[in-house]
Amino acid sequence: MKVKIKICGIRSLDSAKVVVAGGADFIGFNFVTSSKRYIDTEVCKTIINDIKGKIKTVGVFQNASIERVNTIADLLDLDFVQLHGKENEIYMKKINRPIIRSIHSTDFVKSVNTKFLLLDREKQGRGNMFDLKEAKKIAVQFEIFFAGGLTPENVVSVIEKVKPFAVDIAGGIETDGKEDFKKIKEFIARAKGAI
Repeated sequence: MKVKIKICGIRSLDSAKVVVAGGADFIGFNFVTSSKRYIDTEVCKTIINDIKGKIKTVGVFQNASIERVNTIADLLDLDFVQLHGKENEIYMKKINRPIIRSIHSTDFVKSVNTKFLLLDREKQGRGNMFDLKEAKKIAVQFEIFFAGGLTPENVVSVIEKVKPFAVDIAGGIETDGKEDFKKIKEFIARAKGAI
């Protein structure tokens, strides 16, 4: 089975169109207000209205209120909600979309509502990549997204070693903090060419 591809942290319609045209499977929008990749819901609505049905949409949240997550998910008709904070099982049961749950270690609990696990570094954009051997063990049991430290240059090697359900990139397709169309196309093409 070919690995799925998620491009995250998209903030413009032009970038979203490049992601869709490249053949990615998921597109991520960041609603964490402290993040440099934060996108306003109205801007995001304009983008999603243009690409809906062509790609799966994901909203990224961290320690937001349940009401805020569900309100944004409903407003934008998101396909998935991705959680990056200390959200517990009680919290996750109240989210009305399938969840992609970010984890930073092998010590985790898979909630009823969790559709996918996302293996990532603890601090966004910093630190070591999730251990590839551990990631491979988790990938045998669960459908995982592998994130954190990926680039167009290393994605094929990571896919071959981990065999994840999907790869997920944000910083690795940016140049000077902005989405780089060339890197987006390159990342998707290389990931699609992997085993």
